[in-house]
This record gives sequence, structure tokens and C-alpha cells, in this order.
Amino acid sequence: NGTVLALNTENENKTKVIENATNELNTAYYIFGTSKELQEKNVITKDGGFIGIGKTAVLNKDFNTSEFEKIDITKVTTIPVIGKKISFVTNHPSSSYKVEGVETVEGITILDPVEFWKSSKYLVIAVR
Repeated sequence: NGTVLALNTENENKTKVIENATNELNTAYYIFGTSKELQEKNVITKDGGFIGIGKTAVLNKDFNTSEFEKIDITKVTTIPVIGKKISFVTNHPSSSYKVEGVETVEGITILDPVEFWKSSKYLVIAVR
């Protein structure tokens, strides 16, 4: 009985470890806002350009993840993003998603989650 109890306990512990690892692998984060809002939240910084002209938004190296929405990539395929125009700060293949809306953007639909989240588990979108 002692051996069976020990094996059951070990099995339960391994199951918990596997569940935690699976949840971590399936977790992604997203945030959207104007460039100014994203800079104020220390998520992006403007880089490059010449004398302030032509700078592009890039993900800050030490951004604060508490500002992001946490999602399960196996369950969430639509992300609500509202604005006249959007631009992705993080890299995601354009073939893996579709922008919804006619005159204004109403969100993005992820067509291929594996491909979409392959390069980064963080999605940062600047809206205008």
C-alpha cells in the first residue's frame, strides 16, 4: 500500500508539472494602444530615423508585462482592436491573421495560431 500511495503521489505531481508546462506554452499576451500610450506604459520605444524623422516603434527590451492581456492561444482566435488604422510592432506573419472591419479596424482574427505565435508570444499593436 505504501508503494502504491507513493507512486500515486508521484504521478499526481508529474501531472501537475505537465499541466503547468502546457498552460505556459499555450499562454500569450497582447496589448494595443496609440504609440504615445504604449510609450507611456514603457512597452515600446521609437528607434532609428534621422533627426527625429522616420523613427519606427520597437518593443522595449524591459517592458512591463502587467499591462498586457493574458490569453490562451488554443482558445482565443479573435482579438478586439479598435482604430482607424493599425500597425504591428511585433512580428507576426501576415498570412496567419486577417484584419476585421471595413472603414475602421474592429479586430484581428488569427487564422493560423501556430504560425502567428511562432516568433513571439507577445502581440503589440499601435492604433491610429
